[in-house]
Amino acid sequence: MRTQGSGGSVVGVEGEIRLYGDAALRRLAAEVTVFDAALQELAARLLAVRARVRAIGVAATQIAVERNLFAVDEGRIRRGGRAEVLVNPIVIATEGEIVAEEGCLSFPGIFINVARPQRIALRAQDPHGRPLEREAAGMLARAYLHEIDHLQGRLFIDGVDESTRSRVQEQMRAYRQRLSAGGKSRDRGAVV
Repeated sequence: MRTQGSGGSVVGVEGEIRLYGDAALRRLAAEVTVFDAALQELAARLLAVRARVRAIGVAATQIAVERNLFAVDEGRIRRGGRAEVLVNPIVIATEGEIVAEEGCLSFPGIFINVARPQRIALRAQDPHGRPLEREAAGMLARAYLHEIDHLQGRLFIDGVDESTRSRVQEQMRAYRQRLSAGGKSRDRGAVV
């Protein structure tokens, strides 16, 4: 997910971050059942990608790995927050609804209004298999839900009106044409 105002560019990561239209973004992530060195390496890779592109979060499916985990950095949202990887996340409660602008690494430079719950509670595991629970509100809740959507093959344009979806699809066609022509693109903010 991307939010305005925190800087950053996805130039140079297109080879790793899958862009809209890539079938990997629509695949359902497989539940993680083995918490081994390979999973630790994948968790470290997600954290590194997230840091390199200065994103709030990145899901494994965005780097074409069909495993049920994502990295998120609460510190991109509020002071004192930390970066972590959540494995096999399950939303157990939601409350309220708020519409706010959101963006996505897989849609560079594009921001749309998306309705999401205001507060959530979730259960997950860390990369070592230890259970965790998280409660979040506002932007952090939005970030968790955005990444969980990725793991379920959903994208932030799936719940918007047809006019907005068409506009975003056209913007992505233009973006891909610029990439094909060797152009560079800068985005407006931070990504989840």
